[in-house]
Amino acid sequence: MGRLFARWIAIFLVVACWGALAASTPQHFKLPGHGTLILNVPDSWRSDEKQSEAGPPTIGFGAKRGAPFVVLITAGWGMTPGAVVPDDAKIRATVAAAAKSAESQSVEGTLLIQDFQGTSGHGYYFKATDKAPPPGEFKYLTQGMIRTGAVALTFTILTNDGQEGVAKAALELIRGAVQQSLDSV
Repeated sequence: MGRLFARWIAIFLVVACWGALAASTPQHFKLPGHGTLILNVPDSWRSDEKQSEAGPPTIGFGAKRGAPFVVLITAGWGMTPGAVVPDDAKIRATVAAAAKSAESQSVEGTLLIQDFQGTSGHGYYFKATDKAPPPGEFKYLTQGMIRTGAVALTFTILTNDGQEGVAKAALELIRGAVQQSLDSV
C-alpha cells in the first residue's frame, strides 16, 4: 500500500511540475551595449520594457487576466568608464539598506536578508508585509538584487493575499535569468 501511495504522489508531482514548466516561454530583452537578458516568462504574464535614454532598461510584468500584481526588473551595469557591476558585498549592502528603509512600514518590524543563488549569479532579497496598504495598493513586497553574468538585476515583486504562487514564480524567473554577452548574441 505504501509503495502504491508513493507512486501516485510521484506521478502527481511530475504532472503538476510538467504543467508549470510547459506554461512558460523564454523572452529576450535587449541590454544596450551589454547583450541580451533571457527570462523564462510564464505564459499568463504580460511583459513591458521601458528603456531610458541614458540608463538601463526596466522590464515589467503583470497579469494578462485576473488579480493584478507587479514584477519589475532593472538590469544595471557600471555607467561610467571603469565602473563595474557590484560585487557580492555591495549587493548585500544595497539590499540590506533597502530592507532597513522598509522596516518601519512593515508588519514584521525586522526584515531578514535571504541568500539567493541564481543560474548565473548570486544575490540577496527580503520580504515585507505592509502594515496598512492604502486601497488599491499591494500588501506584500519582495525586493532584492542578483548578479547575472556581467549585469546586476534589481527586482521588486508586489502582490496581495492569495498570490504566493506569483511571488514564487517571479523569484524562479529571476533565479533562471541569463545574460548573453554581445559576443554570443
